[in-house]
Amino acid sequence: MMPSIFITAALTTVLLMKAFECSLHFGTSHIFRGLEKLKKRQDASSFEQHVCFDVRQLVAFKAQFTAFIDKDNDGRASFKEIKSYLQKYDPDVTEKRVQDFVVRRDTNGDGDVDFIPDYLSEISAPNYSASMAKEWFELEDSNHDGYVSRDELVNIAQNIGMSPREALETAEGYYMIADVNGDHRLTWNEYVTLFT
Repeated sequence: MMPSIFITAALTTVLLMKAFECSLHFGTSHIFRGLEKLKKRQDASSFEQHVCFDVRQLVAFKAQFTAFIDKDNDGRASFKEIKSYLQKYDPDVTEKRVQDFVVRRDTNGDGDVDFIPDYLSEISAPNYSASMAKEWFELEDSNHDGYVSRDELVNIAQNIGMSPREALETAEGYYMIADVNGDHRLTWNEYVTLFT
């Protein structure tokens, strides 16, 4: 729901725990093959700065990526998979918005967001810029009224697999701290403070 590639930093912890609880099993050998390919493309110091995960984190992030985005488990999120995921935020998401979302993250220009390096890079160094905030604000404002409401956030969180309780706790505990006037919705000026 926010700064990480498809979900907020606040949701990442919950989803990692869910990934372990659900015991999503897959081989780790393809993760290490992907890391080896990435090492070949970058020098060692650059790699260590950008991708510093232990095996448990890699397994959890891969489970998260597969469970929520990469439905065919091929290690990359296609345009269709990303569109399907973004529709959980905004059912009327446009092709252009999906394309822009992909282009901003697709480092090798193949039209997909790869688990390695794109997704891991986003998680290891999330972009907390105003332009990234604007992208998520527009996605989370699913009724396009110019506000991101608590109800919209709860609905989105449930759409991506959180229980009603977890969804409400995340909306209240992370987002609504920026709701300075207490109306249970965030203006752009309130929302952007979550990124800065």
